Amino acid sequence: MENTYQFEQYRAALEQHVHRTVTDPDIRQVMLAHIAQMGAAMHAESVNTDAALCLHHVRRRSPLSRFVLGVVEGVA
Repeated sequence: MENTYQFEQYRAALEQHVHRTVTDPDIRQVMLAHIAQMGAAMHAESVNTDAALCLHHVRRRSPLSRFVLGVVEGVA
């Protein structure tokens, strides 16, 4: 979570820098779109990592929990 927070701080600083320094509006929009895509990718990676960690903790629980989780994964 700390890395995501730091990434968001740097992303916001980069967006501000683009707003202040890029004078061509078309290029500015393209750069901001790329920055937004980077943010979306970072968010997706964070969500995937959180889900994997949660799944790992669930799998380490009781055999019944592992069985139920296996059934749910099999259906999905």
